[in-house]
Amino acid sequence: MSSEDLQAQLSEEQAKYAELEVLYQNIIDHSTEVENELLENNNKIQMFLDRMRRYLSPQLYEMITGSKEDEASISYQRRKLTIFFSDIVGFTTITDSIEPEILSDCLNKYLDVMSSIAIKYGGTIDKFIGDAIMIFFGAPVFENDTAHALNCVKMAIEMRDSLPALDEYWRKSGINHNLTCRIGINTGYVTVGNFGTNERMDYTIIGGPVNVASRLEHASEPGGILISNATKSLIDEFIETKAKGEIVVKGVHTPIETYQVIGLKNEQEKKENPFLKFDGEGFLLKPLHFDKISTDPEERRLMRYALEKALAALK
Repeated sequence: MSSEDLQAQLSEEQAKYAELEVLYQNIIDHSTEVENELLENNNKIQMFLDRMRRYLSPQLYEMITGSKEDEASISYQRRKLTIFFSDIVGFTTITDSIEPEILSDCLNKYLDVMSSIAIKYGGTIDKFIGDAIMIFFGAPVFENDTAHALNCVKMAIEMRDSLPALDEYWRKSGINHNLTCRIGINTGYVTVGNFGTNERMDYTIIGGPVNVASRLEHASEPGGILISNATKSLIDEFIETKAKGEIVVKGVHTPIETYQVIGLKNEQEKKENPFLKFDGEGFLLKPLHFDKISTDPEERRLMRYALEKALAALK
């Protein structure tokens, strides 16, 4: 083969190599574009998921996104749940005298704290209606009836005990209102699932026990946690209560026995409560000094417990 033929063959091979190099670079550029497009789409999806997470309870979010066993296809179920209602005492009067921006900030702060406590105890936040909150335990994740009722009551106690710090925040923001809540809790069989239209669905609960829980909240004293006998029977071993009489609820044939939650049953706490000491058939209630600013939440809780126990003994 002559040198001219070798040179021609070499030039041909170089041309093929150059074409391959261009093709390779085109493939790299194209794959980079695809990768960037996928990354951008993934970021958009994650942004939408993060937004959706803010509008749904953690349990419902996981159910919809498939992080756990998919129950989204189930239209509805009959389940025994523990239902919680709460609202802020006198909130309507506040709205007439406070600037909307300040009120919105303070209400969002309140709802944020309450939501964090609800998530901590595994509650499914059904909805916010202004200052009112509706939560239920037992769906979509089921454990057992006692655990649901106990977690709900523990949640309510912690919510109640968190109010003094929130009250201080409200006062610093310019709302001179004693932040107090009413809470009602009931346990019973309800229908839980997806209700709505093709355009909009809600995962919620319906049934008589829901109405009873709402009625208990309205009947509760300011600062009180009022529960039904159905709930009390599940948590009696762990929670101290006192009878508050019966209420009549429309649509329920028999009166509902009600009980006010005092606190967790803890023999050690009873012995070491610094403000109350039982002696034989009576008790010694030591002097209390309460100040909204300097008295910390733990002292408030012990004071409340001591006063409630003393009043119960007097009755």
